[in-house]
Amino acid sequence: MLSRALAVSLRQALRSVALILFPLIFISLFAWATAGANTGNTTDPIRASVWLWLGGHLVPLHIHGTSHGALTVLPLLAVAFPMWALRRSYPAVSEVFKKEIGARIFLGLWYAVIAELLALASHSAHISASIYLAPLFAFIIAIIATTPLKSEKLRYFKFAFYLFTFFWGVASVVFAFSLASHWSVLKSLEIVITPGIIGGILYTLIQILYIPNIALACLSYLTGSGFTFGAHTNISPSHFNLNAISAIPVLSALPTGKHEVFNYGIVLWPIFFIVFFILVWRSKGDFAKKNIQALQSGVGFIAVILIISYLASGELFTSQLKPVGIMWGRFTAVLGISYVAALVSSFYIPALIQKMRQKNV
Repeated sequence: MLSRALAVSLRQALRSVALILFPLIFISLFAWATAGANTGNTTDPIRASVWLWLGGHLVPLHIHGTSHGALTVLPLLAVAFPMWALRRSYPAVSEVFKKEIGARIFLGLWYAVIAELLALASHSAHISASIYLAPLFAFIIAIIATTPLKSEKLRYFKFAFYLFTFFWGVASVVFAFSLASHWSVLKSLEIVITPGIIGGILYTLIQILYIPNIALACLSYLTGSGFTFGAHTNISPSHFNLNAISAIPVLSALPTGKHEVFNYGIVLWPIFFIVFFILVWRSKGDFAKKNIQALQSGVGFIAVILIISYLASGELFTSQLKPVGIMWGRFTAVLGISYVAALVSSFYIPALIQKMRQKNV
C-alpha cells in the first residue's frame, strides 16, 4: 500500500511539473529559434525554461561572471500556474491515502525533490537558482495549493484577506489610470526596447505577471508607506527621490513628484481592522473565545501580508536596482500598529465597558 502511494504521488508530482515546464520549454525553444540564434546548441533555451519554472515558484536567481547580481523580485501572479498544476494532480494522490495530510505531504516532498534536481541541473557559469530555497518554496507552494480553505477556524482570516485583496484590486485600477495618463511616456519606452513581435508578446506577458507586485506597491503608496526603485530611492506621498528608471513600459505609471494628500490614506488600515474586529465581536461565544479568534486571525493575516510583501520586493539583476518594490518592513509595521490600535479601541475597550456595566447592574 505504501509503495503504491509513493509511486502515485511521484507520478502526480512529475505530472504537475510537466504541465508547466513542457509549455515553457516549447516557448523558450520557439523564442530562441525566431531570435536568429547563430548556434545549434539548445541547452540554453532549455535551461531558461527551467529558470522560468523556478521563477514561477519565486525561487531567487543569481547572476555570476563579470556582472554580479540577482533576480529576487519575482512575479507573484506566476505562482498561480504551479498551484493550478498541483491542484489538477492532487485528487489522484488523495485517492490512495486515507488521510489528506499524508497525501499533501507526500506530493509536496516529491515536488520539492524534483525542484531541487531541476535547480541543480540548470546551474550554469552565469546563472543559477538557489538550491536551498528551491525545494523549500516548492514544498510550501504544494502544501498551500492542496490545502482546503473551508475550515470554520479560517472564517475571519479569509474575511480579512478577501477585504485586503479588494483594496489590492482597487490599487491595480489606480495603477491602470496612472498608466493611461502617461501614455506618451509608455510609447516612448516601447520604442526604446523594440523587442520584435515574439519578444514583444513575451515581454508583455512578463509585465502582466508582475501586476500584483506593482499593485501592492501602488497600495502602499496610496496609504502613505511608499516604495523604492533602486538604491537610495524613496517614492512616497511626502518624498520623491528617484534618479532614473529602466526602459520598462509599466514604469511609465510612476509618480513624477510628491502627492502629500495620499498620506491621509493611512487611515484606511485602522478602519480596515475596526471592521474586522466588529465582525469578530458580533460572533457567538464568550469574550475569551472571541479574543482568541481576533488574535489568531489578525496575527496570521499580518504574517501572511508580511511574507507576500517581502516576496514582492527585492533585487532586479543589479545592486543599483536593490531594493525594488514595496517597503515591506514599513508597510507591515503600519499594519501592525493599526491592528493593535483597532484591537484596543474596538475590541478591548468595548469589552471593558460592557463588563463595568454588568457590575453596576
